[in-house]
Formats: sequence, C-alpha cells, structure tokens
Amino acid sequence: MPPYLALIIVLSFISCVIYIEHKRAKNQSGAVWIVFLWILYSESKGLGTFFNIKTTVEAGSLPDRLFILALGIISLLILLKRQYSIYTILKLNGKATVILIYMLISILWSKYPAISFRRWGREAIAFIIASLLCSEKYPIKMLISALKKAIYSALPLSILLIKYFPEYGRSYRKLTGEVSWEGIASQKNGLVMICSLSILFLCWSLTQDLRNWKTLPSKFPVFIDVFFVMLAFYLMMGPRRTLTYSATSFFALIVGLIFFIFLKMAIKYGISIEKKFMLIAIFIISIGIVMPFSGKIPIKALPKLLNRNETLTGRTEIWNSLIPYANQNLLLGHGFGGFWTTALRNEIASHAHNGYLNTILNLGLCGLLLFIIFILDFIKKSFKLLRSESQIAFFSLSLILVLIIRNISEVSLGEFSTYSTWLLLSLSFIY
Repeated sequence: MPPYLALIIVLSFISCVIYIEHKRAKNQSGAVWIVFLWILYSESKGLGTFFNIKTTVEAGSLPDRLFILALGIISLLILLKRQYSIYTILKLNGKATVILIYMLISILWSKYPAISFRRWGREAIAFIIASLLCSEKYPIKMLISALKKAIYSALPLSILLIKYFPEYGRSYRKLTGEVSWEGIASQKNGLVMICSLSILFLCWSLTQDLRNWKTLPSKFPVFIDVFFVMLAFYLMMGPRRTLTYSATSFFALIVGLIFFIFLKMAIKYGISIEKKFMLIAIFIISIGIVMPFSGKIPIKALPKLLNRNETLTGRTEIWNSLIPYANQNLLLGHGFGGFWTTALRNEIASHAHNGYLNTILNLGLCGLLLFIIFILDFIKKSFKLLRSESQIAFFSLSLILVLIIRNISEVSLGEFSTYSTWLLLSLSFIY
C-alpha cells in the first residue's frame, strides 16, 4: 500500500473513533481538545522531528516551542475568561508548587540558565493545562475523554510510522543494525511506556463499562477499547514479538495490573492496605535510588527473568559514568534542565536510565526528596478518594506503582511536562 494512502486511511480511522468517543462523553467544553493535544504532544518525539529540523539539545526546536507556547496562552486565556484562580489551585497543591518554584530557583546555579529557563517554561505550561482541566465542571470525565482521544491517536499513528514511514517510526543500533520500534515516541522505551499506560488505563475503563453494562447506551465503544488494548500489546512486543522487548515497562505493567485486581478484592472484603502500600512504595523508591550508586542489582535472578544480562543492557555502565557528575553537586544538582547537553548525550546516553538518578543530576537530593514527598502525598490523596468510593483512585494507585517501578531503569520522573508525570500532576490537582 502506498504510504500516503495508508496515512489517509489511518487518519480517517482515528477521526471515526475520536468522534465516537466525543459523542459518548457529553457535557464537555472545547477545552478538551487543548488537553488532548497536550497529552498527545507529550507522548511524541516533537514537531521538529517531523519537519526534519536538525537541532541540538541546546538549540531546541522552534516549531515545538511555538506549539507549546500557543497551548499555554490559549489555556491561560480560557482560565482568565472563566475567572478561575490559578493561585488557589497552586495553594491547594503546595507540594507540587514548591517543586515548580525550586526548579525555577535552581536555574541560578545552572551552567546554561537560558536553556534551563526555557525548559522551566514548559513545566509552567504543564501546570497551566492541569489548572485548565480543574476549571471544568467535570474534570475527571474530561481527563478520561482526553486520554482516550490521545490513545486512539497515538497507537494507530505509531503503527503507521513503523510500517510506512520507517525514517520516523524506527531506529537502528549503530553496531548491530538491530531495528527498534519508536512510533510517535522519541525512543523504543517511550513507545512501550505509551503502550503500558494505555493498557492500564483502558483495562480500568473496561471494568467501569462492565460494571454498568446493562445501562450503557451503546456497547460499541467497549469493543473499540478492547481493540486498542490488543493493539497496544502488539506494539509493546516490538519487532521481535516478545513481551520482554522493554523488560522494565512490561514488568511494571504486570505488577500494576495484578495490584489493580488485588486492590479491588481488598476493598470488596474491607481490608485496609494503605500503610502497607506506602511502605512498599518507599521500598521500591529506595531500591531505585540505591541501585545506580551501588551498581548492584538487589534481586540476582531478575535480569535472567527479564531476558537481560547482568548489566541490564548496559544500564549499570551508564550509571557508573554518571555517578561522578552526580557527586559533584549531590545536594542541589546541576540546575533544572542544566545537566544534559548534546555532547554528554553522545558520550554517555540519551538519559540516565534511572529516573531517580536523573532527578539528582538536575535537582540534587533536595529535588528528589521534594518529588518523593509529592508522590507519597499523591498516594494519600488517592486512598482518601478510594474511601469515598471514587473509581478513578483504582487507576491512580496502579499508575503510581507502575511509574515508581519503571523509573528504576527508565526516566519519567523529575519533570511534570512528561506524559506520565503530568498525569500524576493533573490527577493531584483534581483531587
């Protein structure tokens, strides 16, 4: 099939399923499209890549900058029109606000303050869009709809790029020539993260539909969600057709799904697990922090179980290269957005392959501690909602478990503008 014919077919399919979802989700304002575009963009490799703009970490991409700025300005204008107090929402979410302020202050000791400030601007826009979500009459309903629209777009577009536009959807290892699927994401693990979070969210959504099966006005959207779960699993297996294609994300997803079922059972039988969950979360985070500095894997059999070597595919070597940089300014870090440069990425890796270490490099132990406090507070908020029988709390707690596990060998912590961490931010704002 010619690539541009495939493009037309895929875009038509996406338009149909988004239309069905939009008709199903009633009482929504036009702001849902702002949130949808933000989520889809935060999952992607950026507009500059598709415009074939050759750039560096330092220079950034003008189309991306203008796009994010436009979303931020439009969101701010809507908030002003609604007379919605951003100050109030920031005050009510003090822990997240303190992190944003600390990020801004850390620019003072960054080697590249202009770059750091530009990156901080993206964080500020993430807060504005989360506030826009909260200004809705039904914010959770709007978030669910925007998430579904983003999933319905991201997965088919990833298939399209992989199959028909490989120059955008695939990458190849320099030494071996081994192919990796990236889809709309910036790298293989980014695509797998999109898939794993899509599966987790859609499975939660399907349980909601099954609970209300008899009263559903149409059963067709349920089958759409089932199809997209299967599509996400297909992409998650990669070109080698194995579920350990991205081992950490797969392991985290399985743990998240098992916990989701366990949590349902615990609530059904009146078993309190809040304190136990909090201790488990602290334990997982502690492992994630200690591993890069010790260079050791606590569970010896884990690499073999995940079909990986003892270095977790070179991650321990990357950590060993980065620890001296972390120790240079362990307490405060190198300033938000001030550590990773084009030269460092070419020399070591694209990122730290550990969200906790990556946060230390940028914001130091102080910044990491602030994020941990934010996560633990988010868990408390979710359990409080759970006691009031709010169903979204089941997804929230499973999501946080997946993310803290994933950050042991991948990076999605340390900033709010990434897809997964923005979900935490927006849910925290709504709560």
